[in-house]
Amino acid sequence: MTISYSGNFFRLLLRWKGSIWRSVWRELFFFLFLFYAIRFSAPHFFDWADPDETKGYRKIFKVMCNEFHEYTKMIPLTFLLGFYVSNVVSRWWRQFECLKWPEDFLSILCLLLPSKESRPARHQIARYLNLTSALAWRDVSTKIRLRFPCLRNIIDAGLLTEKEYEKLQDINEPSPGIRWLTPLHWVQQLIDAEIAAGRGNANFVSVAMNELKAFRISFRRLYCHDWVCVPLVYTQVAALATYSYFFFCLFGRQDLNHDDFYSLDSFFPLFTVVQFLFFVGWFKVGQDLMRPFGLDDDDFELSYILDRNIVTSFTIVDSLQDDDPPKFEEDVFWKHHSEQQQMHQNMFLPKVPSSLKWGRIDLSRNAHKHPPKLHTYLEMKHQDPEEYKNRKNNKFIAW
Repeated sequence: MTISYSGNFFRLLLRWKGSIWRSVWRELFFFLFLFYAIRFSAPHFFDWADPDETKGYRKIFKVMCNEFHEYTKMIPLTFLLGFYVSNVVSRWWRQFECLKWPEDFLSILCLLLPSKESRPARHQIARYLNLTSALAWRDVSTKIRLRFPCLRNIIDAGLLTEKEYEKLQDINEPSPGIRWLTPLHWVQQLIDAEIAAGRGNANFVSVAMNELKAFRISFRRLYCHDWVCVPLVYTQVAALATYSYFFFCLFGRQDLNHDDFYSLDSFFPLFTVVQFLFFVGWFKVGQDLMRPFGLDDDDFELSYILDRNIVTSFTIVDSLQDDDPPKFEEDVFWKHHSEQQQMHQNMFLPKVPSSLKWGRIDLSRNAHKHPPKLHTYLEMKHQDPEEYKNRKNNKFIAW
């Protein structure tokens, strides 16, 4: 699910779901296990293999640790991870933008087919739009696939009838992969039938077809994102750079100065752990956002979006379209406009304060403590000094 969060700094750090702690705790535990295994086993190994220090194993180990520490400075890990994660996050947001919602097309549909006689067609078209979403999203989303393992489950959900199911099966056999497009083609046929019967406004056909085209393009882009992944070599380079860096840290960050008991690294590699949280957590962000239609914490809630679209669609084409708008009532803005007109028409009426003041709302520009101002002001030649002075003191933007 997509994690929503708010609060102060310390409360955010203590969250578990969708946090850095949940992402990297296994890798961090394994890293610390290997780190302390090397630290505690190396002295015993040298005492056993080279008790007289004639072979120089301890010195070779120190030289190797120093060299590995220098190797960590040669890996451009910040550049590689930054470029990798920025591309993955951009791709992640573009996939969310491919989740087209149906209310734009349905609002145009209510202008195209406004009569009560067209209500069955509007209702059927709204169901077909959500049927297209269910058919397409179940091909790319694990959550929707678990909700609708087969088309029979879509029938149980009410988005598909038995006759429509048989038609979809007949179409899918000779033309696999075209099943999700079929309801959108039925939408075009229903609109054409209503226009031919004289129950529609032909002036909005072009606008409705453009909205339907945008709706169809969003699913095609979603399929393209699912088919074409980030190149494997790109992910491999980021993974090798990250884990190679901390492999060298296993030896390069060992405390070789055993006589210095005041060194923090002699007890716990604090800065190395902080680096591990930053870099491995950064890499995990790229991995988790690579495919946002799974079951991870930060994956999209497509099941909720589908339910929301179903409720919104039938509300627009049934309830809102058949319900007349409220009759006109004079509100405070209307009364304020009428007062201003009377004051301008009759110059002898005394000026009264604005009536648009209630509670904490005041629409006059003088009520704002920090009104927007122009960034620059040019003094024009041959201008009245008094007028220039007034304008300079009131550099408001004329909205």
